[in-house]
Amino acid sequence: MGLFMSSILVFLFIFLGQYNTYALQDVTTDLFGGKNNGTVAAFGDFNSDKQTDIFIIREQLEVLIFLADSKAPYFKPQMLITKDVLPRDTIITSVVPGDYDGDSQMDVLLTLSTQTSPVTTVVVFWGNNMTLDMGGFLKLNKTFTDQPLVMDFNGDMIPDLFGVTEQKSSEVCYLTKRMPVWVKALNSSVSLRVPHSNAFIDLDRDFNADLFLTAENSKFETWLNKDGKFTREDVMPTNPPEAAVIGQSAFVDFDGDGSQDHLLPVCLDPACKQSRVFLAKSSTKEKEWFQVPLDFQQKETQWGFVPGNLEQPLALHLGDYNLDGFPDALVILRNTSGSGQQAFLLENVPCNNASCQSVGRMFHIHWDQSDLGAIQNAVMATFFDIYEDGILDMLVLSKAEAKKDLIIHALKNNFEADAYFVKVMVLSGLCSNDCPDDVKPLGVNQPGPFVSYTTVDSNGYQKNASGRRLLCLKVFLHIYITLIHGSTSYCNNDSCPLVGLSTTGLVFWEVFKKVDKEKKSVLISFSCFVFFLCMRK
Repeated sequence: MGLFMSSILVFLFIFLGQYNTYALQDVTTDLFGGKNNGTVAAFGDFNSDKQTDIFIIREQLEVLIFLADSKAPYFKPQMLITKDVLPRDTIITSVVPGDYDGDSQMDVLLTLSTQTSPVTTVVVFWGNNMTLDMGGFLKLNKTFTDQPLVMDFNGDMIPDLFGVTEQKSSEVCYLTKRMPVWVKALNSSVSLRVPHSNAFIDLDRDFNADLFLTAENSKFETWLNKDGKFTREDVMPTNPPEAAVIGQSAFVDFDGDGSQDHLLPVCLDPACKQSRVFLAKSSTKEKEWFQVPLDFQQKETQWGFVPGNLEQPLALHLGDYNLDGFPDALVILRNTSGSGQQAFLLENVPCNNASCQSVGRMFHIHWDQSDLGAIQNAVMATFFDIYEDGILDMLVLSKAEAKKDLIIHALKNNFEADAYFVKVMVLSGLCSNDCPDDVKPLGVNQPGPFVSYTTVDSNGYQKNASGRRLLCLKVFLHIYITLIHGSTSYCNNDSCPLVGLSTTGLVFWEVFKKVDKEKKSVLISFSCFVFFLCMRK
């Protein structure tokens, strides 16, 4: 479920053959009909029906919302924001749904730029009972040097905006009363990299979201959340590996130890003919980088990352494709001896050589995914649970000649397994049954939640995993945290999901069982709806 969805973490204890490939099925027409053009900018539950809707930018001038439906086409387009209501000569660079004024209704934030100025302008359209108030949108009175990070800076469960303003000052903007209030952020100035890959995420497992910053000169800073105040304390390497191109930082439980690790794609040369993925662990005292083995050679062809640009930076898009409890990745690769580029699946597999013993895992590229390979000139790819069944499918964007908009491709993952999965939705807790105008407080995109899970498999071995959700721009993310565990696993009093927030909040989770009957997927809901009031430790 999209940008509001926390992120997808899956957990399944089954035995699979090494490097198995599961068939993909093109379902683009089933999802979008013939209206599959534009840039997929964000996901969110806009109409509070617990189904993921998709925000799409058309020609960088207008925003459409594709509402999830039970009948084909499964996403119905509806115009949301037209170009005539925006400032003249601006283009839309990103969309971030969220509840920015604390009324438990989804608002929509846009970042804008012009052809003549590199600064970022922010406008917010306020939610109004599953619609938007088109006449009273807010344009911030300051601009940012790059797209802001959406985070809960003061712990009031309402998203705030953090970034460097045009005055070169790191500031946070509060929008609680629909009026911008600017406050200097942190106790020292910091110059951020453009494009940045800042994150609001728990890095020390105290269930308080911390602040990770990508500074100039490609350095990294970690500001830990201690009693509601951010204090500089580096828990990961501050310098990246030596490289010509530094990609976007990604955080994921790469090796299944329950802690969030730092994954970083880089290129040793400007053309990315020598591409690498490095990992830094937050669970160890040693602040060092480990190279994740990854063979870019396909027979006689050498592949590498695409260097990226401001609009499409080099990034890994993560999700557990085969439900083995370890996150896989989607990435765009380019033929280093030609110009062709396409999306590839990187499977997270056990380490099979001495170079990765310290990590225990490595990536294996699936060269034989013909459905992915059929999409030429791919520029972006992400995981997306199309059918709400706990199985991650794929969305791929490609560039077509003589067309302004990108082409959207939807690929269904036909992997089948018996498994339970838990879908976790983190609400603000600002209201429940007493929300203004009787609105449903669902789909408000809460930034920063962290979920960890400990369970036992059928052999009696303890299994750990964790998931997080971020509100980022230009990066596809999911809005729920989905935890999947095999039917023989169990959750005892000491191993149930723990959900961490930066302050008081409301957590909603739902237990499902996915079974196969005559090779047809059947989804059974146990109607187990549990609400938690999460207090800061």
